[in-house]
Amino acid sequence: MVFLTWFPKYLVDYRGLDFIKSGYWASVPYLAAFAGVLCSGFLSDYLIKKGVSVAKARKRPIIIGLLISVFILGANFVDTPGLIIFFMALSFFGVGFASITWIFVSSLAPTHLINITGGVFNFIGQLSGIVVPIVIGFLASDGNFAPALIFIAVLGLMGACSYIFLVGNVERIKSKN
Repeated sequence: MVFLTWFPKYLVDYRGLDFIKSGYWASVPYLAAFAGVLCSGFLSDYLIKKGVSVAKARKRPIIIGLLISVFILGANFVDTPGLIIFFMALSFFGVGFASITWIFVSSLAPTHLINITGGVFNFIGQLSGIVVPIVIGFLASDGNFAPALIFIAVLGLMGACSYIFLVGNVERIKSKN
């Protein structure tokens, strides 16, 4: 959602691409995100088949993806459309790669609470879809998107750190019901 709301404006207004070309260029990162989603699932399943614990096989793609998403910062340091799109596509790939987080709803929640857990998980995710574009709009209000890209990279780094240092073992929560 974040990229959908500001990315075309970033390409046209801040990077100077014409509107038609920006549509073509803007599709590349979304294709990269699509590939990232598929690759994370394949990697996670592969790790499990190789005997890696479920917790590690699920967490590794998320951490790797969030760390890859930090490469959005590279767009602040290049001027050619191809390199801008490269860094955006790499970042989008990382976001797609990290999107395996939904697996934790079915892995952690007690079986009788999976639906409510999924609803709460989705609610929190949608809140970020509201707040982050507002923050980006504020940060880019002077026409400079560099602080917004830094903000997005910091969020990705914080997310990776939270999975490294805060998320413990991934196992179903025991319930008295």
